[in-house]
Amino acid sequence: MKLKFPHHFQQRLSERGINIDHVRSAVRNPDSKEDTFENRVRVRKVVGEREIEVIYYKDGFRDKKEEYIIVTAYYLDK
Repeated sequence: MKLKFPHHFQQRLSERGINIDHVRSAVRNPDSKEDTFENRVRVRKVVGEREIEVIYYKDGFRDKKEEYIIVTAYYLDK
């Protein structure tokens, strides 16, 4: 599974203090997974004492297998 991180997303990671490894872990091995609008997927994963939520979609424009575009990620308040 290849994950793609658009420039806009990378800026948000820095602003929100999100660990990129937490994003990868959530997408590759989520605690929960839910289909949302426009073929996007929402996953959640507990990492340490925090929970992260990530939204992504499969790159359907190109004929590439297992390539996912990360839309956004954020930690949920507990």
